[in-house]
Amino acid sequence: MRMFPVLSRSRTRLTVAFFISFSLVLLLYSCEAGTISTQKRKVIGQYTEKEGKSKPRLIVIPLQLQEEQAYNGTGLSIHFLLGNIVALHTGLKEFWFGWRVKKIFLEKERLRAYCHGEGPQLDIRKLSKKQGIRYWLRGRIQQRGSEIKVTLILTDTKEQHNERSTTLTLDLSNQLIGFCKGFLAWLKTCGLPLPDAQARKALWPEKINPEGLDLLGRALETYYLHSSWGEKGLLDLHWFDRAVSAAPASYLAHDLKGWALYKNKDYKAAKESFRSALTLNSNGLGAMAGLMWCAIYTNDEKTAYTWAAAKADLRGESRKAAKARVKRRMDKAASKTTN
Repeated sequence: MRMFPVLSRSRTRLTVAFFISFSLVLLLYSCEAGTISTQKRKVIGQYTEKEGKSKPRLIVIPLQLQEEQAYNGTGLSIHFLLGNIVALHTGLKEFWFGWRVKKIFLEKERLRAYCHGEGPQLDIRKLSKKQGIRYWLRGRIQQRGSEIKVTLILTDTKEQHNERSTTLTLDLSNQLIGFCKGFLAWLKTCGLPLPDAQARKALWPEKINPEGLDLLGRALETYYLHSSWGEKGLLDLHWFDRAVSAAPASYLAHDLKGWALYKNKDYKAAKESFRSALTLNSNGLGAMAGLMWCAIYTNDEKTAYTWAAAKADLRGESRKAAKARVKRRMDKAASKTTN
């Protein structure tokens, strides 16, 4: 009489065990299918900040004018503007073209020719392996009267045959905000969206005119050539002064002049230029970095830490790590001064 209840309980246990096992199999299959589906929907090259500790690099190459156009500095100015925007991207490493000029263009004549729309194009795939740079942003400027069209090309060297392009209108009447919004929207379609908070910081009113764009670009070319190839003597401030004079309310013009003065070791004047830049764009990462470096080379530890922390906050990075880097840089600067 007791056998039947025992068998009934055994069957019940087997049924429950089978149901649990079957449910687990279904759950695992659903998760795997969901992952595959998500991967299919993911834009090629799209980053996520949790995909490993190391963030990829994106470099902005100087934009060239169309071949039939006479040279002016507009292409370099837009290159500088885009570099300042990309520097705010928390999904990418902070990375500036100025850090690798000489490794990308082995001779200054090659850089000058490229900026003037001459010479061979870069072998991006080959350079990306040597320099460890995943994304390359380049383009061309076409100017007809007052209308300026900017064609941009983004290459993701990690993916085969992955290039995205767009053409944007450069409208100076709205202080380049429309152009910058268009650039940010395009970056999103490329799988590289700036977080909303960072995107807002990238939309400062850049008050510049056609003459200012030309002069700013000429000043930037001068800076790259002098700083990258170690030309002797002080950096001639002619183009920098003219750019600020033509566009006195331009963040980019004041920031670049600050770096020229820093290069000449005129740290007091450099700090004034960087502070002027920050009054025009409180989220200017380049000007913050300039003030940090001026403090390092004037042995002002407290101020150096202050601006390093401000930079870290702006990019969502560790203040502790930023402080440690400043300490190493100050020690290195002190050793150079001693020697």
